Amino acid sequence: MQIKDFEDLLVEDWTWRKKEVSDLILFAEKEENTVLLKSIILLLYAHWEGYIKKSSKTYLKYICDNNHKLNELTDNFKAVALKGLTGEVIKSGNTLSLQNELLYIKKFSHLDNISIDHHIKIDLDDEKDKNIINTHDNLNPEIFGNILKIIGIDYKEQYDAKEIFINTYLLSNRNAIGHGSKELFKDENFEFKISSMKRLRDVILVIVENFRDELIEFAHNSLYLKANEEKAKQLKQKFESQLKDAFTEIDKAYA
Repeated sequence: MQIKDFEDLLVEDWTWRKKEVSDLILFAEKEENTVLLKSIILLLYAHWEGYIKKSSKTYLKYICDNNHKLNELTDNFKAVALKGLTGEVIKSGNTLSLQNELLYIKKFSHLDNISIDHHIKIDLDDEKDKNIINTHDNLNPEIFGNILKIIGIDYKEQYDAKEIFINTYLLSNRNAIGHGSKELFKDENFEFKISSMKRLRDVILVIVENFRDELIEFAHNSLYLKANEEKAKQLKQKFESQLKDAFTEIDKAYA
């Protein structure tokens, strides 16, 4: 996978998802009712989880396709490779024996000198694959943070500012709808009407697009390489600042 292919995949996959959410909100603005508002929450969550998972896997595949050795990559990729190696041992079905354990140790001791794609296989078309990127079918900010650690992207302090908002109004309501509950969570900060749905959409859009742009910049500048760790840390401040500014604008718009 070339850098242009990677960028195109990330942009195109988000474009159709964003359009679906926007189209549904536009329809709900013309005829606001409870069923449509519930549908917005379900669709928004589906694309939030779907895009984070797909783009993270695409990023890992891009790195694998470039055949870097593990000792060239940041330490998080060693953990990813170890997970892949452990998975191989489990899938093999071999009974535990000293011979098998020694073979595992030998493979582990040589991880640094092999290319990352040797033990990591990314199938972008397998939607059920949860081997490395696992949302646990409930992508809350904590799980999102775990995914960021796996792919070597820093967690942003600004996520904390919206953690309760996302958990309460997106996750809790999505789970309630999914379990057939009539009553949904609402309070003085979130009424069950179209303006609240648009605010929820805007928050998720900002996080997703900030994440997408950071992945693209990491790929363009090879910031997954150990030699570029300092550059990656400097970049964090840029995206942290962008999140803060965007969240401030959203809060003002819906005050």
